[in-house]
Amino acid sequence: MNRNNDQISSAQLAAILATTMMSIGILSLPRILVEKVGSDALIVLVIGVALTIVLGLIISKLSMKFPQETIVEFGNTLLGKFLGTTISLGFFIYLILLCALEARLFGEIMKTYLLINTPIEILIITFLLAVIYVVRCGIEPFARMAQILFPIVLFTSVVTMIPLLPELDLSHFLPIFKTPILKMIKAVPTMIFSFLGLELTLLFSAFVVDKKNISKYVSFSVILIGFIYFNTTVVTVARFGLAETTHIIWPALEIFKTVDIPGAFIENIYIYTIAIWIFSVLMTTVGVYLGAITLLSRILKSSEKNYFAMPLLPLVYFLALVPDGLAQTIEMSDVFANYLGTFILVIVPIGLLGLSIFKKSKGAKKNA
Repeated sequence: MNRNNDQISSAQLAAILATTMMSIGILSLPRILVEKVGSDALIVLVIGVALTIVLGLIISKLSMKFPQETIVEFGNTLLGKFLGTTISLGFFIYLILLCALEARLFGEIMKTYLLINTPIEILIITFLLAVIYVVRCGIEPFARMAQILFPIVLFTSVVTMIPLLPELDLSHFLPIFKTPILKMIKAVPTMIFSFLGLELTLLFSAFVVDKKNISKYVSFSVILIGFIYFNTTVVTVARFGLAETTHIIWPALEIFKTVDIPGAFIENIYIYTIAIWIFSVLMTTVGVYLGAITLLSRILKSSEKNYFAMPLLPLVYFLALVPDGLAQTIEMSDVFANYLGTFILVIVPIGLLGLSIFKKSKGAKKNA
């Protein structure tokens, strides 16, 4: 059997992006949106999805301009070796920090809901060892794993909500446009940062075989994740109400505790959804970690990226233990998304695409 771990299709790229974007953020998104804009949460959500699609098209356009290269190579071409390498190192640090935050939040949630007496250090190191195992298999097996898992997650997010439909009160979303426009605009970036992981297109597009379809599938992945976010927010707010939603740390998890399927062969649907969520967080962290070691191997011009998988594990582990408790972890996650997230997800792609267009037009004038 011919095994090639360095080639994926654009559909597989979409599956990777979808499973990476749909991380721990979905658990707290309804609460964050309601805290910021109240009953206008769905309006901000739709605007955020639309802007993220545009951002995805920008990133795809930039990647397609340099079809065989990652941000390391075309960053050096556009910015010069020093600035390009600096941007790449910043991207690497960003991915390592994101991986550490994901691992810490995973440990906090597992300790809260399932393994109460297990030390969080054990939860984190066990989780990271599972991440390393998947990462070392390569991007193509990871892509196939994402293709299998994401439809299950999508199916679960829809089917498990159906029994709650008779109990939903959509009047919690009224009146609409109650929030001042300026306040709604300020809340939009929060929605965009729920799609952290989209920036991995700048790395993984170099491994795509059918590159002409990248834009289409990247947009499709954003739309699907937007649908899951929309579905989760509607059901959570309509079930709990605005006031109660703001007082629940992980409302998307709590909503599954209220699901009861009469006569179903699964007595407790909550355990099933927790199991699916664990796989989702695993896939998110794998995508981020794989992106980090890919970046580092390209920066150091190493032919084998798996060499860096295990040595980086202690760094991620100790960074995950830096926050002092859940409250500080959430606070650090917000600061991380607002600053590093803005730079990597928004400023870098737009800036590099603008620079590539400018250099192309300047070169065309010289040739004329």
